[in-house]
Amino acid sequence: MEAPQVQPQLATIAEPTRFRIVQLLSTRACTVGEVAEHLGALQPQTTKHLQALEAAGVIRVHRLGRRRVARLDRGAMSALSEFFGGLASPAGDDTVLDEYEAAIVREAARPVADDGARTLEFDRQLAATVSDVWRAWTEPERAVRWWAPEHFEVDSWELDPRPGGAVRFVLREGAGATYASTGVVDEVEPGARLVFRLAPVGADGLPLFAARHTVTLSGSGEATALRLRIDVSDVRAEADPAVAGLEPGWTQLLDALRLTVES
Repeated sequence: MEAPQVQPQLATIAEPTRFRIVQLLSTRACTVGEVAEHLGALQPQTTKHLQALEAAGVIRVHRLGRRRVARLDRGAMSALSEFFGGLASPAGDDTVLDEYEAAIVREAARPVADDGARTLEFDRQLAATVSDVWRAWTEPERAVRWWAPEHFEVDSWELDPRPGGAVRFVLREGAGATYASTGVVDEVEPGARLVFRLAPVGADGLPLFAARHTVTLSGSGEATALRLRIDVSDVRAEADPAVAGLEPGWTQLLDALRLTVES
């Protein structure tokens, strides 16, 4: 069923008296008089409600001589059920959001004395040359294609692949909010290893935590093994959402990287 047809049907059924009529007719067909008796209402008022339901395609009223018998339109109910069944199908965001929210709760429960130190590791096997993967990490026109989690886009991106080079990028959310991260490159072995520090900044312009990223590449031909290691420490109290988002965020980024280099 198309959404334009669903909405007026729902609006009609949502009226309390009509909702009671639908519930009654779900069990059996009734004359107008029986519906009015069930509602404890006058027959003219009941007739108006039945007419509205019939016009919306929710019920059918059979005109049998002087009798009027109303019944639920089972086909319409089946179509509504199918429509909402489709809405109930899981989407990719569902699990990600549940896990992200749970991770924030865990971060918030971390003892004050704990600096949040931990190591995250990610591995990917990519059907692309080492050279192509390296360029995807270090060339802006390639990096902007994948360096944004779902629901974000890259507003600006910079990674100078030299020791001491600046790292900075800004993500933009659909509503226009922006989130900046800054850092510096520590080590570079072209085509093999890239080490940089990068973390989001708070309202005061200071990093919310320390995070050292180590990217290593190896392989031959159209096959590259990628490993990303992130060493996190010095987590500030207000950094819970940002730290909790590292694992789901980088999982999405590396999946996007795969699509970029393999396409």
